[in-house]
Amino acid sequence: MGCPAKSYREFARCRSQANPCVTPLVEHLGRGPGTPSTIIVLDYSRNGPLTPTSRSVAEAELANLLNATSASAIQGRVLLVENIRPNLISLLGALLDIDPVFFAGHIATDYGDIEKAPAPPSIALFPSQIAERGYLHLHFQRVFDMGTSEDFKGAAYALKTESNTPRNIRLLPPLSGRQLALARANCSILLKQIRDSWICLILVDPPTTTIVEKGQGSGGRKGYPSEPLHGGFEDFAQRASFTSFTSTPNDPLLWNKRSMLNSLLYYFRHQPPGFSTTAQPSILSLGYYPTRVALAEWVIYIHLLSRYFKYYEYSLHDIQTRLHDSDIVDLQRWRRRCMQSRRKLRLLRAFIEHWLPHEADKQPWDLVLRDVDDVLWHLEHYSRSLEQMIPVATSMVQLHDSQHAMLETANVSRLTFIALVFVPLSWVASLFSMSDHYSPGGERFWVYFATALPVLVVVLLLSALQWGQLAEKLKGTRRLLRERVRGQKTGGRLP
Repeated sequence: MGCPAKSYREFARCRSQANPCVTPLVEHLGRGPGTPSTIIVLDYSRNGPLTPTSRSVAEAELANLLNATSASAIQGRVLLVENIRPNLISLLGALLDIDPVFFAGHIATDYGDIEKAPAPPSIALFPSQIAERGYLHLHFQRVFDMGTSEDFKGAAYALKTESNTPRNIRLLPPLSGRQLALARANCSILLKQIRDSWICLILVDPPTTTIVEKGQGSGGRKGYPSEPLHGGFEDFAQRASFTSFTSTPNDPLLWNKRSMLNSLLYYFRHQPPGFSTTAQPSILSLGYYPTRVALAEWVIYIHLLSRYFKYYEYSLHDIQTRLHDSDIVDLQRWRRRCMQSRRKLRLLRAFIEHWLPHEADKQPWDLVLRDVDDVLWHLEHYSRSLEQMIPVATSMVQLHDSQHAMLETANVSRLTFIALVFVPLSWVASLFSMSDHYSPGGERFWVYFATALPVLVVVLLLSALQWGQLAEKLKGTRRLLRERVRGQKTGGRLP
């Protein structure tokens, strides 16, 4: 069946017949133009210093810029795109002849229901298939401080970022009066050869400044402010000494960690690159800094998971006031998050192991693999602990509900006893209300007490009887009578 590929969107639609995971990209390309993207170009000259020159470019300049890459003194370019919009995806896909699966892996990061939409490439494809394609998707979680928890009463659990590629944000249970949130993030890296030059395309998400309710736009919706928890991730580069710090009036190496784009620009400009020559860098060399940033974000996620694990341990110790059915749901969510996070890190590990033999300097990536294994170990440890905590928490919630049901039963018993007291009295009162002689003050009012009290005593005695034991006694008596009758009949036949 032929597919007339007249545009990049039609090419992606044709490709979705073979790879259904491309379907979300086709739908994304059919949306509106979106907000403008930020494009930064880092140029590496031929046989020049490894420090790049950077500049900002407009989308209209991209076509001429990419066509002139090999015809200039530029050996290679790193193209950083923040908040890529659908029109720019079509433009870059057509100019660089990019596989739609690459853009689909950056756009589609939701773990949606399989009956509603196909799985994203990170789930639909095997780790070996993803590694062989030669482009890297760094999926990670970012932790945000949303402020005091009082501002989020009644807020939805599922939120989204306001960007060209909306990401999921999940509100977490408040901790010490603070409202924390988890935001799904992605950084995608692609390396292409253009004759005797190379170009590296890096797609990053914009800073999370406004979040809206899932499935709705920002119109008429309140925008919640957010900040990276404690200022963001830990810097993994070697910093200057105190002597150099005192010799400079101010530190020029500070940057806004809210933005992934600013973080990558800082490392590419001010730190030694991951490659020793600009002639032929590898995908791992160009992906070194993004990988380190993603792992630094994973470390914050591990600390957050440890804190919530302690939070639920305290909930188990204080079942009367803290543990609720919602905690069971949260524990199930954390278990699912751990499973998804472990898969993301295994994809990264499989990618590094596939391309590591082609690296001249393997030592930096050996250290990266150790860091990946350390994060994986913590995730597996907490995942096993959550597996053990969920049935315990479920049993304790059931025990709490049973105790509550017993208290309710005791209250019903008290009400039943009160009814037993007043029903005979009210019945006798209604009986004697047929004549004025038996009303209070009448000459025969004493008859009411003479009748009501014996009736009350009889009702209370009947209610106090153990009817089950009485039924057993009656059955035993009936059995004895039958045996006596049978014995008398047998004795009558004897001579």
